[in-house]
Amino acid sequence: MKREIRKEVKRLIEHGVTAAKAKRKEEAEDLLLQAIALDPDNERAWLWLSAVVEGIETQRECLERVLKINPANPFARSGLSFINHLQVGYEYLAARAPWMAGVEDRRTTLADVPDQKCPRCGAVNPGWAYLCNRCSAILEPVDVARVAKMEMRKRKGSLLRPWISAAVLDAEHAFRPEVRLASPARAVLAIALGGLALNLLRAVGTMALITFTPVRWPPGLLDRLVAALLGDQLGLLVGGLVAWLLLAGATQAIARSLGGAGAPQVHYYLTAVAVSAWMPIAGVVGLIWWAAALSIPQASTPLIAALACGLLFFYAATLLVQAMETTHSLPPFRETTTVGLLLTICTLVYAGLVAVSPPALQAALLKVVQILLFPLSP
Repeated sequence: MKREIRKEVKRLIEHGVTAAKAKRKEEAEDLLLQAIALDPDNERAWLWLSAVVEGIETQRECLERVLKINPANPFARSGLSFINHLQVGYEYLAARAPWMAGVEDRRTTLADVPDQKCPRCGAVNPGWAYLCNRCSAILEPVDVARVAKMEMRKRKGSLLRPWISAAVLDAEHAFRPEVRLASPARAVLAIALGGLALNLLRAVGTMALITFTPVRWPPGLLDRLVAALLGDQLGLLVGGLVAWLLLAGATQAIARSLGGAGAPQVHYYLTAVAVSAWMPIAGVVGLIWWAAALSIPQASTPLIAALACGLLFFYAATLLVQAMETTHSLPPFRETTTVGLLLTICTLVYAGLVAVSPPALQAALLKVVQILLFPLSP
């Protein structure tokens, strides 16, 4: 095959895969068929075509063609098994192409992996293949113990990376690597750690404020600060869990109404990551707010508070949108609009409750703002 044709095939497939991931199936089918017309034995094009064509019989033909090209392709084998075991009345499930889960998750696409030569028969195989297409020999010895250790290290995963990435609004590193770690226990742990990070930031700021204030510490101040820290920590944990469940449920309903088909467990977990990442961001914004209010006497405190709340609102909306995008692959503009509207409604309802509530309930509602934007109150 000429070099120009190979480049054109690669270009068509790349655009087809992009369209397929964006749920533009007709466009993807057209591009992939053009690539197949130029290269009828292109394994990658046939595999992606199986995910965008209509009808399980057409999908079966595409998957069988993939296996004819490479009998060891695990995604095609999984797809055929899925289709062959579908019961009558459930054919619509094949339209979601579940066998494509995990295809090309890494940055290097299948077409870019260098070919490898079989040590037994000398046949040239794709770089990602494990068995030789001709003689089924193992192409590369695998140290199972080493691979298992690497996978275990991967699965542990620290929340520090997604939090830092969320702070700079980098969805690729904040949410996408977390998809494979989704679990209810890890979601609750993320919320708990987010609340702890926020509370510790408030404690550090409070101690710094007391240290640099030329007033002697009153007796028992440290004990009262510890008690305030523990009390607020419990409030943050309960409030964080409630906020997470409400936001996750609301955004899940929004995603479904817009055509999203992401797994509920992944949606709830990534929403928990967004909430947990927002908490330390709120702690930092709170520190900046009261530090600016103290160090710049002529500054308008309400104005600084409004700017701080606006910044936190922006982060909340953006992180929720990024979590939804990662889970459901929906058009960003529609997500932004709907999530922004949801948060606006929540904010207005909260402000309305504060305005009309009796003094006791009003104090409890304002406790949320106090925890987010003020240091500890001993």
